[in-house]
Amino acid sequence: MDPVTLVLLMLVPEILFILFLLWYLRLHLIFKGIEVKLAVTPAALIGMRLRRVNPDLIVLNAVKLLKAGVNLQLENQEDLLPTLEAHYLAGGNVARVTAALLEAKNRAASLSLKEACAIDLKMVSEEEREK
Repeated sequence: MDPVTLVLLMLVPEILFILFLLWYLRLHLIFKGIEVKLAVTPAALIGMRLRRVNPDLIVLNAVKLLKAGVNLQLENQEDLLPTLEAHYLAGGNVARVTAALLEAKNRAASLSLKEACAIDLKMVSEEEREK
C-alpha cells in the first residue's frame, strides 16, 4: 500500500470517534449555555445521558428561562440544571414549568422555580389519579 492510503486508513477511526463525541455530547448545547453564562459541561451532559434524561430538553429550557430574564429565585444560577433535571426525573413536565415561569414573568407575578415545579408535580399526580 502506498503511504497516503495508510495515513487515510489510520485517520478514519479518529475521525469517527470525534464525530461520535460531537453527536453524544451535543456540543451545540455547551455553546448555547456559554451564550447565557450557564455552566453546561461535558460531564453534566454525559451524566444526563446516563440517567436517561434528555439533555436537549433540560438545557434548551434553561437557556430559554435565562434569555427571558426570569427571576428563578435560586441561590445561584448553577442550581438551574440540576433542579430541572430532578424535576424531570420526578416525572414532571419541564416544558410546562418553563411556560408557566415565562407566563408569570409576562404577568408580573411572583413564581419561583421550585413553586412552579411543585405545582407541576401536583398536576401530574392528579392526571395520573384520573387515569
